Amino acid sequence: MAASSEGADSPSADRPESQLGSLFFRSGLFRKYALLIGGLVSGALVFAGSLEMYFSYPEQKLALLQLQREKAAGAAVVIERFSREILAQMGWLTHAAYLDSGAAVQQRRQDFQRILRQVPEITEIAFIDASGRERLSVSRVAIDELDRGTDFSGRENFTTAKSEGFYFGAVYFRDESEPYMTVGLRDQGKNPGVIIAEVNLKMVWNVISQIDVGQGGSAFLVGSNGMLIAHRDISLVLRKTDLSSYSQNLLVRTDASRSDIPQLGVITTGLDGIRVLSAFAMIERLDWLVIVESPLSEAFAPLYASLRRSAVLVILGIVISALAGLLLARRIVGPVKTLQQGAARIGAGELDQRIELHTGDELEQLAEDFNDMSVRLHESYEKVRRVSVLKRYFSPHLADLIVASDNSEITSSHRREVTVLFCDLRNFTAYSSLAEPHETLQVLEQFYVAVGDRLLEYEATIGYFSGDGLMAFLNDPLPCPDHSEKAVRMAQSMQADLAILLESWNDRGVNLGFGIGIATGLATLGHIGTRDQYHYTAIGSVVNLASRLCDIARNGETLVSGPVRNGAGNVAVFEELGERTLKGFGEPVTILRVSGLKS
Repeated sequence: MAASSEGADSPSADRPESQLGSLFFRSGLFRKYALLIGGLVSGALVFAGSLEMYFSYPEQKLALLQLQREKAAGAAVVIERFSREILAQMGWLTHAAYLDSGAAVQQRRQDFQRILRQVPEITEIAFIDASGRERLSVSRVAIDELDRGTDFSGRENFTTAKSEGFYFGAVYFRDESEPYMTVGLRDQGKNPGVIIAEVNLKMVWNVISQIDVGQGGSAFLVGSNGMLIAHRDISLVLRKTDLSSYSQNLLVRTDASRSDIPQLGVITTGLDGIRVLSAFAMIERLDWLVIVESPLSEAFAPLYASLRRSAVLVILGIVISALAGLLLARRIVGPVKTLQQGAARIGAGELDQRIELHTGDELEQLAEDFNDMSVRLHESYEKVRRVSVLKRYFSPHLADLIVASDNSEITSSHRREVTVLFCDLRNFTAYSSLAEPHETLQVLEQFYVAVGDRLLEYEATIGYFSGDGLMAFLNDPLPCPDHSEKAVRMAQSMQADLAILLESWNDRGVNLGFGIGIATGLATLGHIGTRDQYHYTAIGSVVNLASRLCDIARNGETLVSGPVRNGAGNVAVFEELGERTLKGFGEPVTILRVSGLKS
C-alpha cells in the first residue's frame, strides 16, 4: 500500500501527454507567460525576418522607384508651375480690353514693356486682334511694331488660344542654341483677341540639371514631338536628339490608355546602353515627359546593405525577445485585471471614475492614460455640444475658436467697433420672377457657394441671409485688429469670383450683377430671436450704412465709408465719389469706391 501510494504521488515520465498540457495551463502566470511571450516573439521574429529578406527586394525596388519618381515629379511640378506663372503674368496684360481703342493701345504697350522687364523669360510679345491681325509687337531686341497687320487667323497659336483660352506650342531652337516655346492667352472683353509671347526655356534646363541622380545617373526632358529638350549633357540637346522611339517615351505615349502602365517606373536600358532604374513624370499641360535614370549597380547598393542588416537584426531580436519575455511576464500579470475593469467602466460611460494603480512602470502610466482619456472624452463631449450650437451662425473654424477660448461670455450682448459687409445680386428679383424655380435655386446655390468660401477663408461672422444677399461682419466675437483691411480684401476676392460666375451666367442668358457695401463703426452685438430660434448679429447705424452703400453700388463696385479707407489705406486704392445723403441719415455721407488692392 505504501509503495503504491508513493508511486502515485511522484512525478513520472509515463504521465499522459494531456496531463502535461493541463499542468502547463494550470501553472503559475509567470512561467506560462514567460514561455509564451518568449516563444511567440522569437518565432514571430524568425518568421518576419525570413519574410523581410524574401520580400525586401521588390519592396526596396519599389522604394527606389518611388524616390526616382519623386525626383521626376518634383521637376515636373516646378516646370508646370513655371508655365502657370507665365500665364499668370500674361493675365495682367488683358485689362486693357476694357479701355477705348486709343487708350488700349497705349496701355498695352506700357504693359508689354513692363512684363519684359519683370519676366526675363519672355523675349517677345504681341497682341493679335479678334480678326487675327497683329496690332502691336514689343521685343527686347527689335523695334516695337504698331498695326503691322500680319495675318495670324490661320495659325495654330491664334486659333487654339482663342478657342481654348491658352496655347503652349512645341519647343523650337532659336539660333540653334537655346530652346524657346510660344505661349498664347486669350484676351478679355466681348470680342477678345490673343496675346502671344515667345518664352526662353533656359530655366527648364536649370531645373533638369539640378536633379540629384548620383554619379552615373541622368535626368532629361522629352517634348511632345519626342525631341530632347533638356539634359545635363547639353551637346545631346544641341544635336536635336530624337527620343520618339525611346522605350520610356513609347511606353507613355503609345499606351496611355492602358491601365497596366507602371506608375513609378521600370528597369530598362538607358541612353548609354546599360541597365538602369528609370522613372518618369508627365507634365500634362505641356505634354512633356521628365525621365530620371540611375544605373542598377548604383541604385541597388543600399538594398544589399539592408539585407545584411536585416539578418543581424533578426538574431539580435531573438535574444532580446527571450529576455523581454521574462521581464514582461513578471510585470504584466498583476495589474492587468485592474486595467481591464477600469477600461470596461470607461467604455460603459463612467467617465468620472479613476483607475488606481501604483506599479511604478508603464502599466501605471497606462492607467494614468486611461484616466486622462476619460477626462478628455468628457471635455470633448461638452465641446461638441457647444460647437454644434455655435455653428448655427458662425463659421466652423470660428466656432471652434470660441469654444477653445473657454469664455462663456464671449457672445453676450456688448458694443464693439466692427466692419460690416453687405452684398447682393443685381436684377435678381426681375430674373427670379421669370425663371423656373429650379434654375433660380441653382443660381442662388452657386452664388452662396462662391461668397461662402470667402467668408470662411476670412473668418467672417454671418449676420443673416436675405434672399440674394447677406450681411457679415468682422472683429466679433473674436478680435481682429485689421478688420477693415480684411473686409476689403474679402470684398475684392468676392468680386473676382463673382466676375467669373456672372460671365458664365451671362453665357446662359442670365443677366445679373453684383455689388458690395462696407462700413466700419460701433455696433451692438448679441443674440436676436425667439426663445427657441435665434441668431447672433450686429445692429446699429454702421449696419444701416453698409446696407445703403450696397444698395447704390453698381455691378462690380465695392463702396465703402470713410473709416474703412482709414483702416485699409495701406492695402487698397480708393476713389472718392463725394458726399451723398442716404436714406436714414440726416447728414451727407462720404462715399468711396475700391479701385483695387495695392501690390
